[in-house]
Amino acid sequence: MNSYMTITIATIVLAFFLTFMGWSQILGAPWVPTSYKTVYMMLEMAEVRPGEIVYDLGSGDGRLIIEAARSFGAKAIGIEIDPIRYLWAKIKILVLHLQDDVKVLFGNFFLKDLSNADVVTVYLLQETNNKLMKKLENELRPGTRVVSNAFIFPGWEIIRQDSKAQIYVYRV
Repeated sequence: MNSYMTITIATIVLAFFLTFMGWSQILGAPWVPTSYKTVYMMLEMAEVRPGEIVYDLGSGDGRLIIEAARSFGAKAIGIEIDPIRYLWAKIKILVLHLQDDVKVLFGNFFLKDLSNADVVTVYLLQETNNKLMKKLENELRPGTRVVSNAFIFPGWEIIRQDSKAQIYVYRV
């Protein structure tokens, strides 16, 4: 392979990578992985129980939905718009043999039905949380818990929080 071909392939790969990195930021938030400690705290503070349905909006590599199933016995569904992270999460779920309890959906969570959720988790930007409020209010059943990492849902009553970890739990 000549140097022109190598440069062309490298440029295409870089453009592809940057496009999808920017794509997720435009549509919700940049990917900043939540630490495993924070993932566990979010699920614990939501009081996730076995058999409950947990949604993670912008699920990235699937760490939260995998933890929800493994440690809390939940049925977990992630929604991810970035195809690279979506595929990575799918592979992790298959390798861990969790496909009966964990699903990841490809797409925009604003366009997905969340009405069967018992718990919804998010680690998005403040602007995205603001836009998401109406959807959650319209679709979620009374009593559904919403857990946010770092950013709040203005005007909603916080039922539990860890100010140091910046985790906020709400009940619809």
